[in-house]
Amino acid sequence: MNLAEVKQTLRGPMIPVVTNYRQDLSIDHDAIRENVSYVVNRGVVTGSGVLLAVGAGGDFPMLSIEERKAVTRTILKAGGDRVPVLVGAQDTNPAVIIDMARFAEDEGAYGIQFGPGYYYESSDDDCLRLFEAVHEATRRIAIMIYNTWWEGYNMSLAQVERLAELDRCRAIKWSTPDAASYVRGVARFAERLAVVDNMGLHVMNHLLGGTGYITHLCTVWPEHDLEVWRLLEAGDYRAAQQMLTAANWPWSDFRARMWKRTGAESPVIHAALELVGRPGGPSRLPTRPLNREERDELRGVLRQIGVPGVK
Repeated sequence: MNLAEVKQTLRGPMIPVVTNYRQDLSIDHDAIRENVSYVVNRGVVTGSGVLLAVGAGGDFPMLSIEERKAVTRTILKAGGDRVPVLVGAQDTNPAVIIDMARFAEDEGAYGIQFGPGYYYESSDDDCLRLFEAVHEATRRIAIMIYNTWWEGYNMSLAQVERLAELDRCRAIKWSTPDAASYVRGVARFAERLAVVDNMGLHVMNHLLGGTGYITHLCTVWPEHDLEVWRLLEAGDYRAAQQMLTAANWPWSDFRARMWKRTGAESPVIHAALELVGRPGGPSRLPTRPLNREERDELRGVLRQIGVPGVK
């Protein structure tokens, strides 16, 4: 797999697409299509953005395998001809990871994302065996390594080197428990992998050769992240950081406060979408929607950082 092509494709803000639900908690595919079309029509396209389907931001732990596949199809149909789509294949069961990987390949997704096994803490060799099995079970799809260190296993730089020997492991969604390891990792792998920031260090990642960053705010306000990306590509790091400090930090601070009350990533996104007049919807167990006081606080944050159309 051509690394230069991967780095030009997996570029810009990477959006974990939320899974929307109806009031009976069935999947609201119309809402998913509308939200995907919204960001694509505003410029989240190849070279300036990537969609991540059924990752943690898309509630994969609360979806059945068939639901994960159905949501993936909806996202691919809504945006796949204009923007690359990566599919979250993460699971505790390797057979499910392989099934999701083959499905994503058959459906025409650009790539998949998964990390080492969890619940049982992975060893280096367990991790390598898993990646080898997925690589052998697929033919063409790009693989993005996902360092899920908060699940109990943190990939060393040497371990990432081992995984990068696989022909189609050409990207990494990178974060570490400490900034020093993060920076060393970006510097070490930027020539071998498309390095996607998952630590909120957008500027440092780009400065060291990274190709993009994870952002949930882009779901709500794509124009903001597209301008941040334009500044990064132009090398105007001071201006990019000023935008991130003014908007992304207060947004992230609110999300961090909410995580202590309900653990998933989507409830804040659902509420924020509703506050700007777009489809949001309820949340599945074990999470809960934001209550009135929390929505009021979120409304204040969105207005403070300049999100247009806040109701």
